[in-house]
Amino acid sequence: MTGMERVPMGPPWSVDLIADLHAGVLPPEVAAQLRPRVEADAEASEILRALDATLEDLHSLPPVPMPDHVAARIDAALAAEARPGIAPVVSLNDARKRRNRRLGMGGAGVLVAAAAAFGIVLAVSPGTQQPPANDAAPAQTTKPSAAPPLALKRDELGSAVGEVLKAQNYGPLETPDRLAGCLKGGGITSSGNPLGISPVELEGKSAVMAILPAGLGKYRLVVLDPATCGPDKPEGVLADTTVGQR
Repeated sequence: MTGMERVPMGPPWSVDLIADLHAGVLPPEVAAQLRPRVEADAEASEILRALDATLEDLHSLPPVPMPDHVAARIDAALAAEARPGIAPVVSLNDARKRRNRRLGMGGAGVLVAAAAAFGIVLAVSPGTQQPPANDAAPAQTTKPSAAPPLALKRDELGSAVGEVLKAQNYGPLETPDRLAGCLKGGGITSSGNPLGISPVELEGKSAVMAILPAGLGKYRLVVLDPATCGPDKPEGVLADTTVGQR
């Protein structure tokens, strides 16, 4: 929303719009006109009270340590963001992220907590948000590379972290399920999708490297032989090492 836009008509107003007003991310001139109208409406003011109560509850919670796999994903995202040639984009989604950080939880959790106060059922898919109709479609972030696979030696796997973190190319493994089966065969557990995955050549042998979270600032590098790996086939794991901060 920009200062050029009109104040949304209502009531009723969406829970998301009221949450934006509550968090102070709307343009000042819009918020100044919208707030008295929202506070004068019984249903909308109840949402504001629910958000106040949610914020108070969150502030009273003890600190929760960040899971290692989440920290590793953040490290990877920051590394990718630091690459040159990426222009910053400012949008309402960014403002809503600032709102979510202020509230201390994801936007979906805030809306569900507010809606529960008066019986609204929301269908939200965690981690996804439909872009506005007038936004450009996001560029595809994963596609097979035409470049030859990285050539690696067993004692130099760490040198490939930067390149493999950029990719989500399963190569001959083809699917996440096949990767999961190969990891299981090697007795390797993983809490989700790899931080990065790409075909490589390990000392001349065609393989696939997957980077898994291994704690704050650490990465577990697993190299698999797609021709032999699978459940109950530990021989398909060609290399398995951890790199990063100690």
